[in-house]
This record gives sequence, C-alpha cells and structure tokens, in this order.
Amino acid sequence: MQPIRTFAEEAKWWEENTLIHHKPSSRNSSHYIIKKHLIPHFGEFALSDIDKRKAQEWVTVLEKQGTLAPKTVHNMWKVLRLIMGESFTNVRVKLPSIPEEEQRFFTPEESKMIIDAAEGQYRILFALQFATGMRFGEAAGLHVDELDFKESVIRIRRSTFVHLEVSTKTKAGHREIDVDPETIKMVKEYLGDRQSGRVFESKKGTPLVNGNVNRYVLKPLCKKLKIPIGTTHAFRHGRVSVLQQNSVPGDLIKRWIGHTSLRTTSKYSHFTPEFRKQAAKNGIK
Repeated sequence: MQPIRTFAEEAKWWEENTLIHHKPSSRNSSHYIIKKHLIPHFGEFALSDIDKRKAQEWVTVLEKQGTLAPKTVHNMWKVLRLIMGESFTNVRVKLPSIPEEEQRFFTPEESKMIIDAAEGQYRILFALQFATGMRFGEAAGLHVDELDFKESVIRIRRSTFVHLEVSTKTKAGHREIDVDPETIKMVKEYLGDRQSGRVFESKKGTPLVNGNVNRYVLKPLCKKLKIPIGTTHAFRHGRVSVLQQNSVPGDLIKRWIGHTSLRTTSKYSHFTPEFRKQAAKNGIK
C-alpha cells in the first residue's frame, strides 16, 4: 500500500521541480500564494481528497470573507490547479467576478506635465515610456547599445524583476520600437558620451524598481500636479490610446507595444470624453 501523499508534499515537489522553470515574478507570487493561502487550508489534505467540491467550498469561503480582491482569488485558483496537475485539468469552479474598472491612463497633456516636472533620469524615463509604450521592466533593463540613434529605433531585448535582468514577458516582447526624433534626441543628450551599461540605474548601480519609482517619484508628482494618481503602467495605456486615436494600424501598434494579440491591445485603448464627442460629431457628417 502506497503512503498517502499530502497537498503540502505535492506543493513542495511542484515548487522544486516545476515552478523553478517559471519567470522570477511568477515564482515569487506563486510561492507567496502557496505559503500564505494554500498550505494553511489544504496542506494536510490527502491529494485524493481534494476535489471540485472542496475547491468550490474554499473559493466560496474566500468570497464571503471579502478580504481578498477577486483577481487575487483567481490567481490563487490558478496556482492550485497547477499543483493538482492532471486531476484538475477539467475541474471548473465558480469564481468571484472581477469588476470592470478602466485602467488609469495618462493623456498627452498629463504626460507632458509629469515629464516637465520630473527631474534627472526620471524625466527621460517617463518621456521614453510615453513615447514608446514600453513596459517599465523593459525600460529598466534597456542598455545603451540597444539604442539606434541613426535610425531612431530602440531594441527591446530583456526586462527586469526587482534587481534582476530577465527575459521579456513574452516572445512578442523581443522587438524593435520606432521612436519620434524629439524623444530620441532627448535620450541621446541625457546619455552624453556613454557607450555601454544600462540607460537607467539606481544610485547603487542596480536596475530601477517599479514599486520604488511609483512610490517615491511618480505618485508624489501626480499629487503635486493635482492630477489623478497613476503608475508607470499608465504611460503604456496612454501611448496605446494615442496611437489608436491617430488611426495607426492595429498590427503596428501590437508590434510596437509587444502584445501577442490585438485583443490584448484593445484593452489598452482609452478615449477621453472630448475625443468621443468629436468622433460622434464627425460621424454625423
């Protein structure tokens, strides 16, 4: 008779043999979910005793408690399914609905205000993010030799996670972005004679950390300028919105932004009330 294998034992095996192959950001978040939420509830259960019924009861309790965001519960369910493997391949449970809330995006006017008010490397960072729509991690991992000043092109070859340089989020993230002359000139002037190394770094010579930039630089700027708070991701959403409003072909936007599908790109498109009113007015003609 084979010994009973518990969920805790299976979770430990999964972390050591499967999760280790995931990206650092996924490893970090999944480990936290396992330690904080899954082990306390399922740890001593025999794997064979965890079925759809028990999983649904667990999700229902989480929803009733109301202490976790619906998206967090969805992520916890994903990790549970991965650990359970084939036995949960076709298991589906009723999850809490994720509210449809529009992502904060910076308009061109707001971006200009932020860029003008920012100092040092952050002025260049924010300008580059709005001009390209690149992810923060891609900007933090950008190297000087990946800037083609002659062709006004930036080559995205990596991203960052905290202080580590990692691969891009997806294969589509490995790309080239055409940049307007004014922004590329701004970057060139900022770099001066530098020929190598990261474009942006902390005082310790490590990659910039998104959370720190948001907390200590961008959010205080938003408060100072008296505009709604936004994170660096709002530059990315703002860039896609500007491109959409200017009728840039969807496939080109997808390529520049590094999305794998136009469906994802469409979620990054936002239209100001002024633009919608003008579009409605033009549509009558």
